[in-house]
Amino acid sequence: MTNKRILIIGEPCIDVIHKADGRILNEHGGISYSVVASSILGDGVEVVPIIGLHESDAGYFVNLFNQLGNVNLSGMYRSKIRTRRVDLFYEDENRRWECSTLPTEPAPLEWILKFLPADGIHVNLISGTDINLSDLQYVREASRGSIIHLDLHNIVMRHLPDGKRVRGPREDYLSWCECADTIQLNEDEATVIDITKPSFDDLAKKILSVGPEVVIITLAERGMLFYQLDNKEFTKKYFPPKKVNVVDPTGSGDVFGAAFLHYLVLGMSFNDAAEKAFDLAVFKAGVAGPSGMIKWAENHEL
Repeated sequence: MTNKRILIIGEPCIDVIHKADGRILNEHGGISYSVVASSILGDGVEVVPIIGLHESDAGYFVNLFNQLGNVNLSGMYRSKIRTRRVDLFYEDENRRWECSTLPTEPAPLEWILKFLPADGIHVNLISGTDINLSDLQYVREASRGSIIHLDLHNIVMRHLPDGKRVRGPREDYLSWCECADTIQLNEDEATVIDITKPSFDDLAKKILSVGPEVVIITLAERGMLFYQLDNKEFTKKYFPPKKVNVVDPTGSGDVFGAAFLHYLVLGMSFNDAAEKAFDLAVFKAGVAGPSGMIKWAENHEL
């Protein structure tokens, strides 16, 4: 029986992955990784993706999500804008640069509110414009009983005229952080998001000072940093990397965030949820795309 609900807010994308060895993979991208990760963990959780899809692309994503028994498709709505295509060019197993078409519009506040209350809300800023700040602030106030996990992700991205995306500082990032209980970003984002360029430890302290209880900075092949305010005491834990035969690391951070929130909703501690989510993110690097995750999960117990 379903007794928990998680909303997942973020932009769907169509990924074209250019591997360093010359191979090209076409995959469901963007928020698809988060939806699939939360869904395959099961445990009586209803997953509601709040995503806008153009009619020409809707079937592509519906066919993916229909393979999952606990995804409520009623959160999907019609968008007039074509689903964004993202070309990801890998220089090695983990480092890449990106080009993309323009993102779709932010999720409408009135649409999000239709699916509250929820036990967890995963806001994954795939494009950086997935939701307006003022709307997220409203959702925070309307959802004080919910756990909100915010992946700052591409809030630092801006589009160049040629379609290339580059990272830069974001003056209002702390206002976004105030809206969440837990915050996630990767090392590249953490390096540029604050114009003063603080150390990772000092950045985590700044974020924790405005309300969140946990900050996670992912380090790709070097593991992860986990910061927490525990009884007002600042703590730091390093998660060392785990061995994996890397097939495609795309989406590993999205998988981590979805799994982390999923385990929190089930009642795990921050530390235990992070450890289990880290394992799932490592697993993701060993398979290709959301479809690969579904196929693997069909024959394995998570």
